[in-house]
Amino acid sequence: MEREGRIEGPMIFVGGGSSCSFSIHPDVLTEVMGWRAVNMGGSAGMGYRYLIDLATSRAERGDIVILHLEPAIFRGKEKRMTPLAVKVDLARFPTGLSGGVFEDELYEEPVAELLAALRPGAKFLGTLAAKMVRSGPLYRYQLADIRGNGTLSCKTSAPNPDVGSFKAMRHWLDDGVVQEDLRKLAEYAEERGVMIFFTLPWESFRSEVLVAQRDEHSAYLDGIAEHLPVLRDEMMGAVGDNSLFLDTGYHMTEEGGRLRTRVLAEALKPFSFKEE
Repeated sequence: MEREGRIEGPMIFVGGGSSCSFSIHPDVLTEVMGWRAVNMGGSAGMGYRYLIDLATSRAERGDIVILHLEPAIFRGKEKRMTPLAVKVDLARFPTGLSGGVFEDELYEEPVAELLAALRPGAKFLGTLAAKMVRSGPLYRYQLADIRGNGTLSCKTSAPNPDVGSFKAMRHWLDDGVVQEDLRKLAEYAEERGVMIFFTLPWESFRSEVLVAQRDEHSAYLDGIAEHLPVLRDEMMGAVGDNSLFLDTGYHMTEEGGRLRTRVLAEALKPFSFKEE
């Protein structure tokens, strides 16, 4: 990534799954913070190690990384790259492999085995054939869905059906593998002089569970805070206004995403950053 002529101060890299890709507007972060920002979001199907690796891959001393990760992503404790992550990394190959926190683990397998992960399974081929028969789009989202600021969007005419009920999630952090990965992430931040924060995406929940879900999210963030600084806001990742979402309870409309990004920037403001 070209870094010449950068705005004075740290760069902000925000990484995560599709909740990040749809909801975080770099131009809003720059407007509020005065620093250049980049949306490094991908898809939860890439696995949390690859998403974190990608988010930290271009950060230099004094920069800021915000991990905007769906809590459930820590249920998938993958030690190898997922097929989707391999595909994305092949597309990025001219710029180098991701080179972040988990690079040594993600690329320890032989190249042949990584490429073997790209073999399509029966479910993929069946789904692809059905789409072709219906003359529908082969993939859910297209390049045309990327806005000029690097944030994803999509056209939808129906109300978002994905409104969540209460989800217990703090126990997902009890796993030893996840704990070790969080420790490694904290050590990486200290060694590289990079500030790494964790925050919760906004998700659409039923109004009757909002208070309980926010309490659950708060306890979840307490567990993260044992390793990394967290950015909290009054929504605490549980939103009752379903009109702010598109096709899923994590994918926000442009209005919703800009609001979420502005609130995220305000949560970041109290922290001061000094390059060593």
